[in-house]
Amino acid sequence: MISALLLYLLAAGFIAVLAYCLYVLHVHQKYDHIPGPPRDNFLLGHLPTLMRETQSEKLVHELLLQWGGTYGPVFRLNFFHYVKLMIHCPEATKVKVSSEQCSPSGAAASDECLKFQKILMSPKYLKDPFLYKRIFSMFGKRFLGNGLLTATDHDVWYRQRRIMDPAFSSSYLRGLMSTFNEASERLMDHLDETAALNTPVVMHDLVNRVTLDIICKVAFGVDLNLMKQIHNPFQRAVELCLQGAVLDVRDPFCRLFPKNWKIIEEIKEATELLRRTGEEWIENRKRAAENGEDVPQDILTQILKSAEEEKANGTDDHELMLDNFVTFFIAGQETTANQLSFAIMELGRNPEIYKR
Repeated sequence: MISALLLYLLAAGFIAVLAYCLYVLHVHQKYDHIPGPPRDNFLLGHLPTLMRETQSEKLVHELLLQWGGTYGPVFRLNFFHYVKLMIHCPEATKVKVSSEQCSPSGAAASDECLKFQKILMSPKYLKDPFLYKRIFSMFGKRFLGNGLLTATDHDVWYRQRRIMDPAFSSSYLRGLMSTFNEASERLMDHLDETAALNTPVVMHDLVNRVTLDIICKVAFGVDLNLMKQIHNPFQRAVELCLQGAVLDVRDPFCRLFPKNWKIIEEIKEATELLRRTGEEWIENRKRAAENGEDVPQDILTQILKSAEEEKANGTDDHELMLDNFVTFFIAGQETTANQLSFAIMELGRNPEIYKR
């Protein structure tokens, strides 16, 4: 009886594996007309190569750029039964594009790129739930949730984006120039002090403080003045959350290894810190508005308006407000800091442009 059961289980397992392999074969046949590098093997696809690049000190993006130069502006990557299309043609994000604009490397690549025009402009191309659900929560702690960045339902995203629009109007942004200038002056004062002492500085660290100062002031009405703080919990929390997002997305099994447990606990604490801070700042703004105080029409006010328009009164709605707080706290700072850091680095590499 037991042997018959074991035989049945083995047969069922074999059939399941065979069916899955046939499905993977079907996926390959369906998408292999799109150019791409050779797969490492049938099931894992390109995963072994990408894992080797990730685990080394190389940048995986360098490999992706190399593949883009070889296989064109749209190329295919395989992982088990998943297919990812890597698109590095800037014109593919536009509404209208000619084949000459899209690719100088050949008609076939141009035609492929044309098929993928309007990728960032059209609701037809939805966010990939496989990726965005990975940053809904992080190691069991809610992270970006269903905020503006991670909402995969286009209607939900559109309602949030429309409510946020006033905080991004050109007239409102022009009124923030004094805050931008004040934060820049704080940076210059700090650099003057360190230069007088011949003390080296990490520019990316300083630029991160500047952008975090600015986003907290213009988006949430809070002046942190991080340039005066050697160690601050918010900057470290942002760094840990970004590190955790990359770790969790690239290696879903990382939590199984004891060597990662310490950093995972730090990442979870960082996530909790940002959400606790959001809760505190949101409650302060709510009280100010209820008391008739003059509150700025900033992102925090728009987050509250979004909740009000959605008739938010439950736990899920409260969590959505925190989702958007964390989204803007991180995304509103980190992207700008990276761009400024690269600009400063390139000015250092090009002294003739720096002099101009």
